[in-house]
This record gives sequence, structure tokens and C-alpha cells, in this order.
Amino acid sequence: MSASSTPAASRVVIISRPGLSYAEGAPFDPPHPVYEAVEAMFRELGLDRGRVGTPDWNPLGDLIAPGDRVVVKPNLVSQRNLHERITGQKLAASSTHGSLLRPVLDYALRAAGPRGQVRVIDAPVEGCVVEEVAGPLGIWAVIDHLRARGHDVAFTDLRTFRVVPWLPLDDVRRAGRSFNLGLLMRRALSGDPRGYRVVDLGERSFFARADAPPGSRLRFHRSHYETPVPHHTRGRHEYSAPGTVLDADVVINLPKMKTHKKTGVTLSLKSAIGLTNEKYWLPHFTEGDPSIGGDELEQPRSPREVLEDKLSRLPLPGGWSLIARAPRLDARPKIIDGSWEGNRTLWRTILDLNRILLFADRAGKLRDAPQRRYLSIVDGVVAGEGEGPLGATPVEAGLLVGGTHPALVDAVATRCMGLDPLTIVQVREALDAGLAPGGLAELEEIVDGPLGTRKFRPPRSWPSLLAAPTMG
Repeated sequence: MSASSTPAASRVVIISRPGLSYAEGAPFDPPHPVYEAVEAMFRELGLDRGRVGTPDWNPLGDLIAPGDRVVVKPNLVSQRNLHERITGQKLAASSTHGSLLRPVLDYALRAAGPRGQVRVIDAPVEGCVVEEVAGPLGIWAVIDHLRARGHDVAFTDLRTFRVVPWLPLDDVRRAGRSFNLGLLMRRALSGDPRGYRVVDLGERSFFARADAPPGSRLRFHRSHYETPVPHHTRGRHEYSAPGTVLDADVVINLPKMKTHKKTGVTLSLKSAIGLTNEKYWLPHFTEGDPSIGGDELEQPRSPREVLEDKLSRLPLPGGWSLIARAPRLDARPKIIDGSWEGNRTLWRTILDLNRILLFADRAGKLRDAPQRRYLSIVDGVVAGEGEGPLGATPVEAGLLVGGTHPALVDAVATRCMGLDPLTIVQVREALDAGLAPGGLAELEEIVDGPLGTRKFRPPRSWPSLLAAPTMG
């Protein structure tokens, strides 16, 4: 568990470079401004302080020992948002850019040495064509370039299948409606070569707390509505953890800075959703509306609305689904699937996955001491506001926020967005549960560069985030 010198867990660094933009020309050889901003992050974190400015500087050597297994987790989301293709700045606002990945991989490979191994990993949303996300952002070019130079680095898609749409009617607009009819089919993927291990958190799950909703009412989206139930009842709270993650010595997380309809923001903590292959096991909301103890909906639905929701994705054998939708084009957006500030379920899933990431040993047994070293660098060079994660509007923020504990990094990153971190449930609960060493009282915040005063526009379903920010 030891590298040469682990940086202070309570230190969070903000690198602010107004006007910063991603480098062009993959594989993004240095020097370029994003590479230099990442190096500034390493310096301010105090990594390999004694050799800064020398050819022997090895900043990630304070986290990575020679021969270590390292995983680097970018945020790769999707190439589509319903009928809209996500490209250009919108793609850069939703998924991690290759010019940020390049310096991280360069220094990780230097620290791990020829006996080490670096894997870039993610489990994007089920319909993501990862080639259409990682390719345009230059991630494939970076990995191919480093492999050609003899480094043991590769990308692993942690998913075991991808959902492929077949839609004879796809957004056909007639009579004020969008007609959609077809199938969602499964296409097998090779998955993690190290396999998967079931981790049962039992009484250490946040779903085992007295204030948690009953396991019988925990839900995932539509055609896999009740799939979480057998994994979160009878004292079990099970998650599927990829072997590549559990076998890692070091995790470097590169999440995007974005707003999110279910969680307010998505940063380091939320990124752990992309570290499990069995997404359908994950409780995302509790059945019903608040009048019956649920958070799936803001208010009760009519029988017609219930039928429309079921037909929007009806389960078929083999994991396939039928789509039969005709929403009105002028319809006011509805709150469904827990996509609002009343969601009091998903934060528990997020913190359970972070507990596994930090404290589960290679066999999947939870320990009291951290089992792998961790670094998060939030990519806010181009961030996202509004209807994130997929519908986020780009914000050229010029920011990086980094540190060695996800809850503290997220508290600072949320404040950089002009929002109150204590209104973000997963951040507040992580701090209250003692998952962040010393909490905000021990936070050491270092700022390199001028900070702006912009307040990110929250999702429409999160009006409480418009309140004035405070660190509490």
C-alpha cells in the first residue's frame, strides 16, 4: 500500500486558467497548456517536491511504486442524447478529453516503470458506442501512441454488453408528436479480462442504515425496474466489481465537472458508477412519489402516464426491449426516474461504490484501511451546466480540481461551480459519515490562478442549487 510519499489527504488544489482550451492534434505531445496545467496540479499537491524542475521529477512516484497496477478512469458517457448526436464542445463538456489524459498517462507510466501496468477503464452507459466518444476526443490516439513506444497501456471497456437500437421509426414528427418504434438489442462485449467479483457490503452499506428505503422498493430504470431488489434485500447489498479495479494498486480518476439531473452535480464520487459492469443492480430511485415514501416521481402519475412510461421501454426475453413512444413535441418535461432534487436513493449507491473502490481488498472483502492509493483530477477545462449529464451546455471554465479524497475534491469543485456543496447529498453524507479524513474542518485548499464568480446553471429539477454557496 505504500509509495514513496503519499500527499496530504486533506489537500485539494484548484488550477484556474481562464481561456484554457484543449490541445489540438492527437496524441497531444507536450508542451501544451493543458499538459502544463496538470503539471501545475502535481506541483501544488506537493508531489515529488524535492525534484520539481529537474529531469528526474517523478510526481506520481509518490502514489505509484515500480511494478504497480494502475487504473486510470476517464469519464466516457455517450455519443447520443436521445435523438441528438453529441459532438464538438458538447462532447468535450460531457466526456474526458485526451489532452488531459496524456500527461496523466505519461507520468503514471514513468512511475510504474517497465514492470508496471496501466489500464484506462470505464463502463459507460449501456448504449454508448465508445469508439464514437473516445475516438473524437483523442483518447485512442494517445493510447496507441504510447503502446507503439513499448508501454504496457491499454483500454478496457468494463461492460459485458452494449445496447444497440433498431428503430424503423426514429423521431418521425407528425401531428405534434415524435413517433418512435423499434427494439433495443444486446450485443456481447468481451468485458474485463480479470473477471468480476461480487462484493456484499451487508450492514456496512448505506442502504443498511435505519433511514434507508426498504430494499423491496429500490428501482432501476424502466425495463429493468425491479432488478436491484434481490441484490438489496435479506441483509444483502451486492455489487459487481471488476477484477481490474480490485486488483489495482492505484486508481486515478478523471471525472468531468458537470451538473446532473439525479444528483445535482457529477464529479469524483458519482464517477464510481462507471466502475461496475452490473448497472441494473444499482438502485437509482425508490418506487413512487413522496406521498408514499418514494422519490421516483415528484407527484403521482395518471394511469395513462404509467402506460406511456412502460411502453417507452418494455422488457423482452434476452435482455432486449421494445420501444413504442409518441411524446408530444410541446410537452413540458416530466420528472421521472428520480431525476430531481428529491432523489434520496442514488447517493447511497454512489457512496457504497466508493466504499468498495477505496476499502475492498482484492477478494472483495471490506477492510478498515484503504486498499489502494487514489487521486482525482476533475476536468473542468470545458465543463457542463444545465440538463446534464447528457444534455449539458458547455462552459469554458478553464479549471482543474484535484486531490486524494473524492469527497473533499467534490466539495471544492462544487463550490468552484458557484453551488453549495452541502446541498449535494452524496458530498454531505460522505463528509458526515467520516469518509473524508478530517472533513471540511481539516481541508487545505490551494488555489493557483484567478477564480471566477460564475454560478453554473443547475438542472431545472434542482432549483435549490440557486441558493448562495457556503462551505459549511
